[in-house]
Amino acid sequence: MRNFYLITLLFLGLSASVNAQTAKLQGKVFTIVNNVETSVMFAKVMILKPDSTVLKGVDADFDGRYVILGKPGSNLLLLRAPDMRDTILTVNLVEGDNPELNIQMFDFSMTTATTVVIGTKKKSPNTQQGEDNRRKDEVVASDGMSREQIQKTGDSDASSAVQRVPGVSVQDGKYVYVRGLGDRYVKTILNGVEIPGLDPDRNTVQLDIFPTALIDNIIVYKTFSPNLSGDFTGGLVDVITRDYPSQKELKINLSLGYNSAATFNDKFIGYTGGKFDFLGFDDGTRALPISPTQKTYDPSLNDERTTKITSSFNPQMAYENKVALPNLTLGFSYGDYIRDAFKSENWTYGYLTSFTYRNTNSLNDMESFGNYLRSQNVAKTELEPFRVSSGVVAQNDVLWTGLFNQTFVYKKKHKYSLGFFHTQNGTNSASYIRENNIEGNQGVLIKKGLQYTQRQVTNLDFKGSHTFVKWKVNWTVAPTLSKISDPDLRSTVLEEVTNVNSAGESVITYELNPAVGSQIRRIYRDLDEKSINTKLNFTYMISLNDSVKSKLEFGVFNLTKERNFNVYDYFFELHNSTNTSLDPNFYFQKENLWTVENNSGLYVKGQREPANQYLGRQFISGAYIMNDMPITKNFNASYGARLEKFDNFYTGQNNSGTVKYNNENVLNTLNILPAVNLVYKMNKNAKSRNDQSNIRAAFSQTVARPSFREKSIAQIYDPILNRTFNGNIDLVQTKIFNYDLRWEKFFGRTELISASAFYKKLINPIEIATYEQAPNEVSPVNAGEAEVFGIELEARKAIGFQKESQSHINFTVGANFNYIVSRIDMTKVLINKGEVIVSELEIREANKRGDETVNRYRPMFGQSPYSVNAFVNFSNDSLGLTCNVSYNVQGPRLSVVGIGLIPDVYEQPFHSLNLKVSKTFGKEDKWNMSLSGQNLLNQVRNQYFVAYQAESQVFNTVRPGMTVTTGITYRF
Repeated sequence: MRNFYLITLLFLGLSASVNAQTAKLQGKVFTIVNNVETSVMFAKVMILKPDSTVLKGVDADFDGRYVILGKPGSNLLLLRAPDMRDTILTVNLVEGDNPELNIQMFDFSMTTATTVVIGTKKKSPNTQQGEDNRRKDEVVASDGMSREQIQKTGDSDASSAVQRVPGVSVQDGKYVYVRGLGDRYVKTILNGVEIPGLDPDRNTVQLDIFPTALIDNIIVYKTFSPNLSGDFTGGLVDVITRDYPSQKELKINLSLGYNSAATFNDKFIGYTGGKFDFLGFDDGTRALPISPTQKTYDPSLNDERTTKITSSFNPQMAYENKVALPNLTLGFSYGDYIRDAFKSENWTYGYLTSFTYRNTNSLNDMESFGNYLRSQNVAKTELEPFRVSSGVVAQNDVLWTGLFNQTFVYKKKHKYSLGFFHTQNGTNSASYIRENNIEGNQGVLIKKGLQYTQRQVTNLDFKGSHTFVKWKVNWTVAPTLSKISDPDLRSTVLEEVTNVNSAGESVITYELNPAVGSQIRRIYRDLDEKSINTKLNFTYMISLNDSVKSKLEFGVFNLTKERNFNVYDYFFELHNSTNTSLDPNFYFQKENLWTVENNSGLYVKGQREPANQYLGRQFISGAYIMNDMPITKNFNASYGARLEKFDNFYTGQNNSGTVKYNNENVLNTLNILPAVNLVYKMNKNAKSRNDQSNIRAAFSQTVARPSFREKSIAQIYDPILNRTFNGNIDLVQTKIFNYDLRWEKFFGRTELISASAFYKKLINPIEIATYEQAPNEVSPVNAGEAEVFGIELEARKAIGFQKESQSHINFTVGANFNYIVSRIDMTKVLINKGEVIVSELEIREANKRGDETVNRYRPMFGQSPYSVNAFVNFSNDSLGLTCNVSYNVQGPRLSVVGIGLIPDVYEQPFHSLNLKVSKTFGKEDKWNMSLSGQNLLNQVRNQYFVAYQAESQVFNTVRPGMTVTTGITYRF
């Protein structure tokens, strides 16, 4: 932990001096074409003298950005551009202040000449009103979170922030669900390009790897358009990282957090790993010490290599008592925008480099697990224990992320961007679990485990944008590498046996008894995934008449992904020895290892199991075309289609070698995916662009495809969940039909009301099902047909402001609510029960109790029937004070689909109440101090087995505790 504070000293030791430019004005010049905001690239921004002659002037760049210096006080501003009306306005500048003004210009065909100035503070998409402007002009229905909103709530990563979006929930703190659909039904992208996931069990990307300090905004697309990926149904989440600033910027921040469950708790446990654990990666200490193809030797062979191989494994197996210091977060960012770059007026250059480091601890000292079954006697309703466990799980989590973005613009018509993003995560865990009632026997298992998980994503994003009169060309080349590994997962499971000695006293001993699951085991897992995403898009503006323009967009794309997954599993057994101990380190001590001389002790056995490995390659390529066509002045239609060719190649075999696949194409599809999005602007006589109402309707067809692991014959054991996953090579893709309707009204000043309704029909949805004969085995199946429908409501209201100035807003209150129904027709979910194929409904009917009625439909996996988000925000610009209170809750959702005697498991509502207060102070408000609280209600996350007329039983309980964090930021 001392390394954390060495880093802190390094950051606090940084200093820089930037000569503040006084009375600087900056912003963006834009116009509106068919309800879409478009940059005015050739605008001249000039400051006039009192006699109306030009004092100084600059040209806006490729993105319509401008920066101009004026004298403190009142300045007369003139904007001029080809085919646009001159725009004149008065701006009051204050020395040391750097306001940002985004100004709308109008062409000569428009009857109004009203100038729309969006704020005196930044109103790009990373602010709340900027996000509203994007939403109202988007051709598809979408929601999002701006950087400004995220900062107010104090969320630390993207997974915490995105769950405040209407219709969005997050499972396990990292997996996003949109409109009740998750995993394969939700696509997560980074800056518009796909990146590989970090979980071999999931299709989706884990959102907790993106710290909010590096996020500009998060957009959640609810409806499909042909320029978006065709394999999303619930939603597409686009995480957009920060771009270069409008002026030189240098920021350093530090925060410390106290967690009521972990910080300074004497029950915290862990173990000493590698010397680079504090940086989120292993230094090789946990590496597999032998070749994966190394053969092991039974002691009966009397081979000295048995001792050599066994002794090569790291002898540390036991956890230690640790001190959980306060959570630590460090941040640094530096960027600039240079107009006459390379000493040429033809070039401009902007860049941003940013780094965030986070080190947190969590402790669940009352961890509870349960496995319960329904009685084989159908007259009994109460659940019977199969396995019941409790104990302690402690975790130290390190996450750091680096970002470097740079943009070159040539002659305001050609823009080149190169972005580099890397995130590194290392999680060190230790656990002590006491397990009772082993499969109905009154036995006890003591489980002690050590685990280290390392995750990393590296993304290079090279983009270009070119404008030629009516044409605009965009292209992207984005290679990505992701890795996840569990090096040396160490598990010691001992059976606790109570005997009575000759004196009548109870004596407890610990034994290695594989028959009841008692074992010493070490597992090494690795997943490497590489991808490269390429896109080429063309946009052509068609002038239908002087006031109406149509936009034609088309393009081609290709995505190549390759995943390599390996598991190496080793067991350690005692030969001719009864020496045991509750201390896991005992078994790997030199004197307790098997040797030829003693012919007793611990030895390793294990071999590579082919069913635990697979290699997959996927190719997605195709083209799209879409047209944004104004039907009338207030009615716009966007329509088109996307063609996707998908190929999935698989290499793998079963353990016996009787079934083999060698780079075989196991899924080959060609899909034409149509989409229509209609937008009707209701307020024909609105005086301001901010006062706008839209009615949206959409229809589309999308698909959902099985993951690498699902479309396989792999048999992969998960020691954490004590569960074996069996791939299904016969899976087919899911076809989805989507219908959406939305009404939205924007009042400006961050106020809005919206109401949405949607319906989705899924053909062959994919779900994870359990085996009735083997409760600890699961497999993906095509579940026949399913439906999802529901409503979303959202409202935001600003209280206590004056129309003339955004800065007078005192209170903003808001809430969103969604109600979702999802149902699967269980008559069409077919289960392999021995040699007989039966429906899920038949199995449930056969196990019903008394007068229990088994409905034909059940909810989809992971679906919450409702979610509620609410917030109150207070701000006072003159005091530099901001206060935000936010609340989130999601309804009970099906987290494990039961079958036969296995009951369903539901995750219960978690009421999350959070608070953040921040205050700026010092000269030019360069200092900012904040205080935030997470989970102020100290809620517990519970999952329960739920069955008819039975008392609910614990499946899993997690106590995250309450976290209070204080932070300070200084900008140079």
